Amino acid sequence: MATGTRLSRRSFLTRTATLAGVATVGAGLSACVPAAPGAADEGGEAAMEVVTLTMWKGPHKAAGDETKLCAQPTLDVLEEMHPEISVDFSEVPWGQYNEKFVAAFAADQGPDVSYQTESFPRFVNAGHIMPLDERIASSNFDRSYFYERAWEPGTYDGTTYSFPWIIGGSNLFWNKDLFEQAGHDPDTPPDTLDEFLAISQDITALGDDVYGFATHPKGWHENGQWPRRFGGHWFNDDLTECIVNSEEAYEGWNFFNSLFHDYEIAMPGAISGQEPGVGGYFRDDKVGMITAQNVFANSVRSEKPEFRLGAARMATGPAEGARGRSCYGGVGMLAIAAKTAYPDESWQVIETLVTPDLLTSWIGCLGFMSVSPHVNFYPDDPVLTTAQTTLEYTFFWPYRGWIFKFWDIEGTSIESFVLGQRTVEEAIEDMVVQINDMLREEEGS
Repeated sequence: MATGTRLSRRSFLTRTATLAGVATVGAGLSACVPAAPGAADEGGEAAMEVVTLTMWKGPHKAAGDETKLCAQPTLDVLEEMHPEISVDFSEVPWGQYNEKFVAAFAADQGPDVSYQTESFPRFVNAGHIMPLDERIASSNFDRSYFYERAWEPGTYDGTTYSFPWIIGGSNLFWNKDLFEQAGHDPDTPPDTLDEFLAISQDITALGDDVYGFATHPKGWHENGQWPRRFGGHWFNDDLTECIVNSEEAYEGWNFFNSLFHDYEIAMPGAISGQEPGVGGYFRDDKVGMITAQNVFANSVRSEKPEFRLGAARMATGPAEGARGRSCYGGVGMLAIAAKTAYPDESWQVIETLVTPDLLTSWIGCLGFMSVSPHVNFYPDDPVLTTAQTTLEYTFFWPYRGWIFKFWDIEGTSIESFVLGQRTVEEAIEDMVVQINDMLREEEGS
């Protein structure tokens, strides 16, 4: 173990008051927010034994930027609140994420605290993730501090294995300047798919290689929502069969395909799949509307501060309720390694990271939405506040170990008809066969 010194309580309070990015939290939180323990007693600096925990997370900014701008400032405060703990934080590139976690956990060298996404059940099944229900109960952690549905992805076979930490989703973004040029109210987004189509046609009619809509041809998060908006489902209830070739699902697939090949109001996939990408073309006034994760708002406004950006729920399809406006949604979670040598300290870390100020300083810094209905990261930002309200229309992909295989099959299949290489029916029927074969193989293994 390493030893070291920490700032006095007085120094800690001074530093905390100046931490950039910490938002003011609404009144009434003290009754429901898990309180973080205080730092060392007042007085001079004192050396103490320090436990060093490892923490891994996939980056949500350019390499190194999340550590510098969001993670380290937050962890500095956490370590002063808990001077007995030091956190050795590492960004793990997404392209190496699964491979590195699998190898590390298999060798009993996994991180004490980790960021987990859709594939975390493979680690639960292998016994690498610590159940949290007893600690939640013994600490009197108020589960209503998080949105109720945010607990769902981290709950597996009735047991809670992780804390919700990041929640995000996609919504409709539009270019207000192009709306005006096409003769539409720049402050009024389309409410129905008929309105979406009409506005897209008018924007495309502006010419100069401008299109009403764009998406990446292999964008599985965004493109996979179209069958849902028409009442289709990807899987049966127990996730043993892919059923996204139903009549309702095909209505969605065919409408999506028509945007490219019949109405021709969607930027051709051969273009949108190349640099500068969908977001870049949107930023450069070549696209009127896109669906994208809400963190995109920060990116486009950072790159082009004068950009007139609108954000809203997606135009509704014929499906009833929230499904008609469905968009991608995901929850990123904090988990503890089952074999950590420091379970109590690891619990202190995840419990403290979700307190309002630290939640805001890290996750708000990334531009994601708040997992707590009691914490608004962006009270003075109407675009991101609107994005927060669209979370009720987000749908999570299954949190299963096979999800990366599924995304590869899905993305490749959709891309084939977007690029005109196969018909919609050929692509979807082949995709369903591949996914069902995958499900049977996973069940057998």
